[in-house]
Amino acid sequence: MSSLESAPMSPEVYQRFGIQPIINAVGYATRVSGSCPHPDVIAAMAAASAQFVEIDDLLAAASKLIQRCTTAEAGIVTAGAGAALTLAAAACLVGNRPELMDELPDVSNCPRNEIIFPEPGPFDYDHALRLSGARLSLIDYRAPAALAQIERAINPRTAAIGYVWYGVEECPNLRSLVELAHRNDLPVIVDGAFSMPPVENLTALSRSGADLIAYSGGKHLGGPQASGILCGRADLIRSAWVQMVDMDVRAGTWSLQHWIDNGWISRPPRHGIGRSMKVSKEAMIGLMTALERYSERDHAAERASWNQSISTIYEGVQGLGGLQITKLAQAANGQPYPLLCIESGRGPDGISVLELILALRLRPRKILLAEDEQSADRAYLYAQCLLPGDADEIVAAVRAIVSSHRKRSTP
Repeated sequence: MSSLESAPMSPEVYQRFGIQPIINAVGYATRVSGSCPHPDVIAAMAAASAQFVEIDDLLAAASKLIQRCTTAEAGIVTAGAGAALTLAAAACLVGNRPELMDELPDVSNCPRNEIIFPEPGPFDYDHALRLSGARLSLIDYRAPAALAQIERAINPRTAAIGYVWYGVEECPNLRSLVELAHRNDLPVIVDGAFSMPPVENLTALSRSGADLIAYSGGKHLGGPQASGILCGRADLIRSAWVQMVDMDVRAGTWSLQHWIDNGWISRPPRHGIGRSMKVSKEAMIGLMTALERYSERDHAAERASWNQSISTIYEGVQGLGGLQITKLAQAANGQPYPLLCIESGRGPDGISVLELILALRLRPRKILLAEDEQSADRAYLYAQCLLPGDADEIVAAVRAIVSSHRKRSTP
């Protein structure tokens, strides 16, 4: 049983404030509120809210769990993958130097303040790294000679090399990029926010040798929407850690005093670049619970459920006309989930994708599709976040919209 199939359905809390829940055919996107956490995750968050805890103790426990689940040396829970990327960049800029931590996003005193990063494309999350103060050197990672271009861009001010996981076929190969970076004594930051499924990416990105990896907690992982993971090299994780948490502390009584005693850092920094990205104890416990149960979930059953929903919708609109609808076994980037590609219809009865999207939004219970980044005449329907009964409702809505359009367009 998938996390969505077993999630409690209680729209009353939204209706109390005049909000009507939607049918989410977009997937795990933040704009449609990410995933619906499993009841076990919600219960753990509720239980966590009833007690007080020192946040550094909670982060230390989270680090051990993240280490076990990702194979990375260490990790922290962050306020989403975007926050994880900002903290990753900050860690690479300043390392263990509190005087530089105190100055970010001013990087004028950082010996290295540039990060090589892919040119913005359909998913441009470069702003998260720039928020740290880092200056980005943008390279076309999809170019045939991308690795050579990246190597030529390395200079004495380069602090790190960034990488965005776009799909199963990597451009360039991540292991090759890591080898290049490490030859030049540089860490690699991986934006893996959208990298699951496949489930194996939870460990594969660490095993590639990448130094810092950002994961979203509120997508397929099934944690709270505003949660994420930053995992990787222990020293860089420590840097991100102290730049995120409340630093109203004193040397000598600091809960992380052992880092001073061991010579890793000279003093506690002031409140860091990530102070506004703090994570609640409830969100940390929720993410940890979701991560713990991720390997125990029946992912094959989840895929079967997605396939069933896609088949129900596809079969329900067959012979309707007005739209071109294609059933796909996997996403264009190779991720293993089924979907429908919806394109504008042709001929006198054809309805445009734009008209369909707008009509679906006007329903009492909105149905939202994933719009294509390159073409206004194409949209996608994903099944990962459909709840029981949603597929039948989508079929009825699409049939009604196409029928209404046909009546209006008939002379």
